[in-house]
Amino acid sequence: MTKLTEPSACESMAELRQQIDAIDTMLLDLLATRSRYIDRAVDLKRIEGLPARTVDRVAAVLDNVKSKATTVGLDEDLAVTIWSELIEWSIQREIKHLG
Repeated sequence: MTKLTEPSACESMAELRQQIDAIDTMLLDLLATRSRYIDRAVDLKRIEGLPARTVDRVAAVLDNVKSKATTVGLDEDLAVTIWSELIEWSIQREIKHLG
């Protein structure tokens, strides 16, 4: 994992952009890992007879993200927007594979 510099320690836009690019790479790696878990969810949902969309689970994930966003200093509206997209993408992928 790339060691990041604190934002306040960046002394130029070039250095700052390098750090942002490193964070973007880490985020992409995490999203790829999350996607593999979604693929596994398809298998398990098929075995357990669960639907792709589970309203209670969606609400719980969004509530959890909103709460944790506040704790880590991230705008909760941004977090909910991003996770809503992730969740919807995941559900559509599951629907596609579940048939």
